[in-house]
Amino acid sequence: MSDKFTITFLGTSSASPQVERRQSSVAIKYRNHNLLVDVGEATQVQLLKHKIGFSNLTILLTHLHSDHTLGLIGLLTTRSFYNISRSITIIGPPWTSSFIFLQLLAYRLYPEYDIKVIETNGGLVLSNSDFYIESFPVSHGDNCLGYKIVTHKSLGVFNVDRALNKNIPKGKKWKKLQEGYPVEIDNKTIFPSEILDISNKKQTKIVITGDTPLDDNVINNSANADLLIHDSTYPIIETERAKKHKHSTCTDAAFVAKRANVKKLILTHFSELHKNLTETLRNAKEIFPDSVLAYDGLVIEI
Repeated sequence: MSDKFTITFLGTSSASPQVERRQSSVAIKYRNHNLLVDVGEATQVQLLKHKIGFSNLTILLTHLHSDHTLGLIGLLTTRSFYNISRSITIIGPPWTSSFIFLQLLAYRLYPEYDIKVIETNGGLVLSNSDFYIESFPVSHGDNCLGYKIVTHKSLGVFNVDRALNKNIPKGKKWKKLQEGYPVEIDNKTIFPSEILDISNKKQTKIVITGDTPLDDNVINNSANADLLIHDSTYPIIETERAKKHKHSTCTDAAFVAKRANVKKLILTHFSELHKNLTETLRNAKEIFPDSVLAYDGLVIEI
């Protein structure tokens, strides 16, 4: 089982249709977890194309604008067609529950599986044994979010010989120690620090902004991230338009990456106003050298 995140860009366009780009969607796989950030139009076709299953998904919605959600009802419907019984969790801003309910009502879709909706204004939204996810508000409009996905800090490497020397039986007690809990052996308490060696494994942090202008809150939440996926709707010459519509230029995104001291920046959500993406990338790299242009089908491992 890989300890790397696999990130597949399913849709990298802004709202206006483009022949070579689908609307916003990013699939993120880590171990046995599958996240889908936004579900723009044609997302389910892209899932099929890139052989990403429909069953084991947790969906994160950055906001409820149509170019980030048009594919949602189709995806939920297809899960019914496939007779998938596994529940699905959808995390999004306030009003997400009503938004989904009204679509199910309009399409007369009554899925056999459970849909769990978590609404958030910011803060912890999900935690499992491998990572946690926090949302944070961005300034694109009311109820717009970014997300950060962070692996848990390693408690240490389990030392098998040390456990055996202390007569700790394999099974539940080993698992408890690995999870950071003490165990009782022959009326004596054994603490994890007695069994676990210090780990050099570092946490991994991935940040996805959704639609956003240049925003100090994004900079603060992206601090020292391994990967920042940032709105780059407009080229540098459209600075005023970016401010008006509360989006970013390619250089805004690069400035955020530099200020936040991230390791890698991926630009996405391109409008048709980018007439020369080679120039767009050059402009970003002048500020933040480790910048990459996303395209539909781009796969990155972190």
